[in-house]
Amino acid sequence: MGRMVMSSPEKPAQVLVVHNPQASAFKLEPLQRLMVKHFASRQVDYIECSRSEMAARLAPWLQRGVDLIIAAGGDGTIADIASALPPDGPPVGILPMGTGNVLVRELGIPLDLDKAAALLAGGHAVRHLDLLRVAERAYLISVSVGLSARAMEETTPTRKKIFGKSSYLVTLFLNFFSMQPVAYDVEADGRTLQIQASDLMASNCGILGYRTLRWWPAVQPDDGHLDLCYLEAKTGFTYLWVVFNFLAGNHIRSRRLDHIPVFKSVWIKTPVDMPVQGDGDLIATTPVEVRLEPRALKVVVPAA
Repeated sequence: MGRMVMSSPEKPAQVLVVHNPQASAFKLEPLQRLMVKHFASRQVDYIECSRSEMAARLAPWLQRGVDLIIAAGGDGTIADIASALPPDGPPVGILPMGTGNVLVRELGIPLDLDKAAALLAGGHAVRHLDLLRVAERAYLISVSVGLSARAMEETTPTRKKIFGKSSYLVTLFLNFFSMQPVAYDVEADGRTLQIQASDLMASNCGILGYRTLRWWPAVQPDDGHLDLCYLEAKTGFTYLWVVFNFLAGNHIRSRRLDHIPVFKSVWIKTPVDMPVQGDGDLIATTPVEVRLEPRALKVVVPAA
């Protein structure tokens, strides 16, 4: 079936599905069958995700008052839509089809596609999430420098296919004995800091890829601030120690492991240019500024 379907002016679309053909679990025909099953009484249109053209592609439906935009893809697809939506835009629903689906896990949205579609079509709540903005692009999970960004840089499509959401952990083991902490110059809400860390992350979500593994319980995507989280480690043993404690519920804070609330923006500078990741994609090199936009995106979630 075609990549784009547009409703007639006499019958404007109530639901727009933005699908990403590169998403690991994406298949168009099963997606359309799923939508027919759960949205049979509503007009549904489909467009293909295009990062560079997203605002222009969404514009006709926004002008005609679409009720719901559904992201059929992974975390990157959601970020693409968030980057293009105005602050008063319609709510966004999620059909998880990505590799990690971190935001879905954070929000308690079902990973099963049929259950996720039933949530969107039935009773649900809407949360107003904060956004992290780098230049003109929005992110919902994190923007980071250090080992996490190296993991994104070194994770090939083949590795993703073989290891799935665990593929990024392979980078940790490949660099297990060769981690080099970096001296970061940081300006957070006008305050100048120097942080020695192997990973420095502006976090909007507490989850670290797995529901039971979180930075700190207080890190939430709608708390009105980002958390600048950092960890100094020289080998992978420190990472394993942190993971063990986090899984056990021991959220230890020390000079080597902590988080700082940031309410407006943070600048991150490094001695040499380093890769920067945002929501699982390589997006820039340092220096980088991350700006907070509180309660800027409406997302459909399970009712309490």
